[in-house]
Amino acid sequence: MEQYKVLFLHKWFSLSGGVERVHKNLATALSEQGVYSSFYVCNVSGDKYAGYKKLCAEFDAICPRPGSDFMTRLRHLFSHIKHNKVNVLIAATETANMLALCCSLKFPQLKVIYTRHCAFDVSDQKLPAWMIKALYNLYSLSNQSIVTVSRHLQGELNSVIRIGKKDVRFIPNAVVSDKVLQLANQNTDNFQLTRYFCAVGRLVEQKGFDLLIRAYAQALRKQPDLPGLVIVGVGDDLARLQALAEQLGVADSVLFNGFTDNPYYIINGAVAFILSSRHEGMPTALIEAMYLDTPVIAFDCPTGPAELIQHGENGLLVPYMDIDAMADAIVNYQSICGKSISHSVKDFQYQNVALAYMSQF
Repeated sequence: MEQYKVLFLHKWFSLSGGVERVHKNLATALSEQGVYSSFYVCNVSGDKYAGYKKLCAEFDAICPRPGSDFMTRLRHLFSHIKHNKVNVLIAATETANMLALCCSLKFPQLKVIYTRHCAFDVSDQKLPAWMIKALYNLYSLSNQSIVTVSRHLQGELNSVIRIGKKDVRFIPNAVVSDKVLQLANQNTDNFQLTRYFCAVGRLVEQKGFDLLIRAYAQALRKQPDLPGLVIVGVGDDLARLQALAEQLGVADSVLFNGFTDNPYYIINGAVAFILSSRHEGMPTALIEAMYLDTPVIAFDCPTGPAELIQHGENGLLVPYMDIDAMADAIVNYQSICGKSISHSVKDFQYQNVALAYMSQF
C-alpha cells in the first residue's frame, strides 16, 4: 500500500469544537488502518492556545509563528508540506479550505479533500452564504474531493455547484468506537449527579442553549419534579446563558459543567440527551448519545438530526426552534426510555469511515 501522509488543516483548534473532535477521531481511525496523520493549525493566539496545546499532547501538530501575516503563514505551510512529504490534505472550515486550494495549486500531486460540516447560513460564520457557495464552485474546478458529513449537505452542495466537478461525497463522521464505551463507564471527573438531562456543545448561538433553557423552564412549570439540566461545554455565551437561567428562575436546576475530556460518562448517565441547535452538520454528541443508548430529544434543525432520528422510534424529533414543543418533549421524555437505539448509528464506526476516506486518497 502506498505510504500516505495526511495533514489535517485548521484555522484554529478550540477545546470543545465539534469539527476539531471529529478530525481527531478521524486521525485515530486512519492510524488504526496504518495511515500517519498530523495537524497544522494556523492560529493559536489568545484563547485558542489551550486547544492547540492539548492537541499537541495527543497528536503531531505544528503552527506558524504567532502573529505572522497571511503570506508568511502560507509560505510556512508550503514549506511544511514539502519538507514532510505530505501527500493528502484534509481541510475543514472555509479559511482552511481556501488555504487548501492554494496548496492544491502549488503542489499539483497533492490530494486535497475539502470538507463541509455545517449548513450555509450558520449565524457565527464570517462569510455570507452566497460567497461560500461561490467558493465551492471554485473548489470543484480543482478536480479534488469535496466531502460532506450529512446527506442533506451533500444535496445542498450538489445543487449549488454549477461549474467543475459535481461529485460531492457524503462520508459519515468517525464517532463510534470502543473508546467511547470504555470512557462512558469511567467517572474520570468525579461527577456526582444521578438524575439529570444532558446537553453538550460550545456555548455559542448556533447551539441554541438559550432555546433549551427557555424550553426547560417551561417544562419545569408543567412538571416541577423533572430532573435537572447539565450543559457540558465552554464558550463566549456562558455569562449570558447563566443570566437567562437566573432570569427564568431555573438557575438552581441548571448546571454549567464546563469542558471535560470525558463527556461520555455524563451522557451515559443522563435520563435523556437534548440537542437544541439552530444549525448542525452532523451532531457528534447526538450520535454518541445514541451509541450509548441514551434517549435523545432534538430539534429538527438543518442538518443532521432527521437523518438519525425516527420520531417516536429511536428518539423525539421536535419541530425546528419550537420552544413549546421542546418543553412538551422534555416533559414526556419517559416515552422513549428503555429502548435500544445504538444500531441506528452503526455507519459512524471508525473503520468504516477511515476506509471511506482512504478511497478518496
